[in-house]
Amino acid sequence: MKIAACAYRPEWHPTPAALEAKLAAWVADAAGQGADLLVFPEYAGGEAALIGTPEGEPDPATWADRMADRAEDWAALHQRLARDNGVWILAGSLCAHDAVGRTVNRAYLFGPQGQLDWQDKLILTPYERHEMQISPGHEIRLFNTALGRIGVLICYDSEFPLQARALVEAGADMILVPSATDFPAGQTRVRQSCRARAIEGQCLIVQAPVLGGVAGCDVLDSGTGRVGFFCPPDFGLPSDGIIAQGDTDAPGWVIADVDPAAIAAPRQTGQVGNFAHWTEQDGRVETVTIRSLR
Repeated sequence: MKIAACAYRPEWHPTPAALEAKLAAWVADAAGQGADLLVFPEYAGGEAALIGTPEGEPDPATWADRMADRAEDWAALHQRLARDNGVWILAGSLCAHDAVGRTVNRAYLFGPQGQLDWQDKLILTPYERHEMQISPGHEIRLFNTALGRIGVLICYDSEFPLQARALVEAGADMILVPSATDFPAGQTRVRQSCRARAIEGQCLIVQAPVLGGVAGCDVLDSGTGRVGFFCPPDFGLPSDGIIAQGDTDAPGWVIADVDPAAIAAPRQTGQVGNFAHWTEQDGRVETVTIRSLR
């Protein structure tokens, strides 16, 4: 299977049609190279609210509301693009309203026959909590697709190993990590967390970053990162655990031909058994014995 992950730079558009034309070209490009699954970054969906010309400096909570107002249109557009190009698409996440009216950070997944589902971000950054004033998601979803079982951890979620563990225990073949990091330190945290999750779960992790900056949009005023496809470093796999990667801050697709079953093979035949041995931690972490050596 071929997976295309992108480093993507949102921008202002004069009309919704101009935005649709841009995304249609991006999707057609990846599909034309044989990609089966396309992965866009966190908050790339903020582009849905970047229609017209910048006016003033709206606060982050206002941008969250603007995105949520456009979420249904964003979903409908990507549903058409997935169907028209015969691909699966993890659309760039954006704010949306959940079933009880809360505003969440949502990444939609679309299939070539019109399939539609989503994963909401589970653990929010301080900026999302206090500045954007959005709410966390309440469940981890695993999507059973023709390409395998796909999990999604949105950016900061990847920094918490128990969420990834829940996905791999449920049978995830891959975990997609759309990300948005303002500075190199944040990109390092997410990238290194993705690599750790690949080792712990002995599975494929794919990171796609959003790039900045966008004038007049505080949520997207900066952004840095590089695409990464990560695996456990073991027999038959890259010794550095990197299947493919892009250059830092270089927009565009990185396409990798991957076999999730081969990437998970070390669970049975690897040099180490991180996946199988995970539960051996349990009895030791319940109590920490403090011993004084003063």
